[in-house]
Amino acid sequence: MSKEAELLTEFQSSIDNDSFVRLTLSKPVDSAGTLKKVIISLAFIKREAHLSFVYRHKTNDVTKNFKIKEAFNSLKPLIENDFQIANLFTVKADFQYERNGSKSRLRSTKPSFKTTPSRGHDKEKKHLIQDTEYLKQLGVLDKNGRVLKDKGDKFKQINKFVEVIESLIKNSELNTTDKPVKVVDMGSGKGYLTFALYDYLSTQLKLPTTITGVEVRQDLIDKCNRIAKAVNFENLDFQLGYIADFSLDKTNILIALHACDTATDDAIAKGMAAEAELIICAPCCHKQVRKSMLVNDELDSVLQHGILKERQAEIVTDAIRALIMEANGYKTKVFEFISTEHTGKNLMIVGEKKKQNPNPQQYLGEVEKLKSQFGISHHYLESLIS
Repeated sequence: MSKEAELLTEFQSSIDNDSFVRLTLSKPVDSAGTLKKVIISLAFIKREAHLSFVYRHKTNDVTKNFKIKEAFNSLKPLIENDFQIANLFTVKADFQYERNGSKSRLRSTKPSFKTTPSRGHDKEKKHLIQDTEYLKQLGVLDKNGRVLKDKGDKFKQINKFVEVIESLIKNSELNTTDKPVKVVDMGSGKGYLTFALYDYLSTQLKLPTTITGVEVRQDLIDKCNRIAKAVNFENLDFQLGYIADFSLDKTNILIALHACDTATDDAIAKGMAAEAELIICAPCCHKQVRKSMLVNDELDSVLQHGILKERQAEIVTDAIRALIMEANGYKTKVFEFISTEHTGKNLMIVGEKKKQNPNPQQYLGEVEKLKSQFGISHHYLESLIS
């Protein structure tokens, strides 16, 4: 019996006698490919045993769940053809398989695990931001670290925001350098997301981080600076200022969450001028474009209702913002970053600076088409960068 067949037999036995913990496949034969690792675990989905395969690619993870018999059909070629190392963990023994060319070996050692993990599929999500002192002082958690009754949506929003940042940072050059990361949060408000971002970048990723929150309400600035000092966030500070007037030097990350109407455009323009690697916006209200929209006959049946006109104005406003950012060298994504049940202000625009500037006319031409179609004389962001 080949070593590969022996490993599969041990794997099958561990499933049958419920001693299976985990199987990992690593060191791909195609070292230049995107698939780097596969992690296999056992889960019960609708009371039926499945094997969950997490395909870990260079830039993302893909999870697929298979019934046991189907799983073996998928696993066999991965071991025989695609990966050179496999580690099978059971509560009875660990098995290490290694293949080098035509030679392969399989050895067993004492088990690393004494008990099997939970077989549940729908596990409670582990939050990136959990029991922290600043969230207690900001009034999100109580003194025991539990989410306050009326702050559940805010707690989810904070963690979802950090998840978005995590995915952006992981795939950027900011995560591969020791240079200081400068972040400016335009319109930081009560500071929930600003504190969480500093915590994640500085405490968890260990990046040398400086964050400035810009806010127009002095009482919020004083409170946030007091909390930052109390929790020893030395490079987090809050300053008084309006987005449009705030002087911004070269910045790595520019954030503007829920800046009203054209304040979002001010923030985007400031970010592009500061050559920010990342610009992250969650717009709030879209009055400027809505007021200037002239309904033509073709769109009259759609835009005659106020709520539909308002939503169409939001779509057109943010579409033009994304196109203008593209024209200025940013790869953009527009997406819903959290469910509407938690906040109605749930659209996010992300711009990642490209290494090469494209031909801007490709995108500016699309801007002109949208303006013509909806009878818009101008978009405020255009006036800021012209």
